Amino acid sequence: MDAYPAQIREALSSLDEEEVWWRPNAGANSVGNLVLHLAGSSHHFIGRALGGSDFVRDRPAEFAVRDPLPKAELEKRLRNVADETARVLDGQDPDALLEPVEIAGEPHTTLALVLRVAHHWAVHTGQIVYVAKSLREGAVDELWQRTMR
Repeated sequence: MDAYPAQIREALSSLDEEEVWWRPNAGANSVGNLVLHLAGSSHHFIGRALGGSDFVRDRPAEFAVRDPLPKAELEKRLRNVADETARVLDGQDPDALLEPVEIAGEPHTTLALVLRVAHHWAVHTGQIVYVAKSLREGAVDELWQRTMR
């Protein structure tokens, strides 16, 4: 939960408020919507399913926002979900990775949920970085080297 949020933060900081909510077409997602979507997904699958929070997800709302939230609010949500995810994962017993966890009435293992969330972050982080690179030449160059540890 260090590298992907760091990459998203750098991409966000390279964009102005309007660019964060830019869409290439009406059916596409903005960077802002992708940040909301990652936060919702992680709160749901990690915070709620593994951490026992009372978070209630509204997935359609993550994509429906058209009245832009300020970048500072997106950064706050990104920081909060990264902190929650790290806290919950740090508290997991490695011996319980194959234990079943129920979410939305379906059994999953802890490991399956962690992998699902990790892959989800990778895909959407790549999309966000691509938008930043497309809109601001050179803005996030060498991002991988600066954010991966």
